[in-house]
Amino acid sequence: MKPEECWYLGVCPKSPGGCSNTCLRYIEMLNLVQQSNIPESKWIPLKLRPGKDRPAFIRLQEIKDDIENWTKSGGSLYIYSDAFGNGKTSWAIKLMLAYFNEVWAGNGFRRRGIFVSVPEFMDRNREIINNRDEEFVKMREDLLKCDLVIWDDITSIKLTDFNHAVLLNYIDARVLSNKANIFTGNVDHEGMVRNLGGRLASRIWNASEIVQFVDQDKRGVYYD
Repeated sequence: MKPEECWYLGVCPKSPGGCSNTCLRYIEMLNLVQQSNIPESKWIPLKLRPGKDRPAFIRLQEIKDDIENWTKSGGSLYIYSDAFGNGKTSWAIKLMLAYFNEVWAGNGFRRRGIFVSVPEFMDRNREIINNRDEEFVKMREDLLKCDLVIWDDITSIKLTDFNHAVLLNYIDARVLSNKANIFTGNVDHEGMVRNLGGRLASRIWNASEIVQFVDQDKRGVYYD
């Protein structure tokens, strides 16, 4: 990311020379998003048109406005919809970026949040058995202790016994340690039980606030 693409353009008092890559706020935020595994194309949050999902957007905005307390209290959220492309992942990332914006000052190199694409995570866990990846190993260690984890598309695949054991280990440990989690998926409770198994589904569904989106695919539809 270049300084002219900074999160704070328009709201940050710039130095007389304009934006600079020596800006402490920029450096700290850049470090947080780089460590988070959020796709680079999503570092600048999208502004979505709420449409039929206005009640859901209002509730998520309330969480966003108090995101530091929500995270520190071990909040858990499941954002789901039968439809694809209506903002679930974008909202999850908005919440994580909002948290980074609250805790960047003096953060140093601490990893505060991790974005996990669950299908990709499952593939990497199988690959690492025969091909050790130190960066991935470190990320898995940090999953247990970082402040906030997004588990994106957690219900998109039917879990094998191996996948189930891996996910249950991490999610169970985070819930028991009062660590914050945001889950996104495309199934209701019955579908979650079918795809994840009863024990893991219960751990996620019963521990989370449920926010359902009802609007249809609106990829590329934004507002200013």
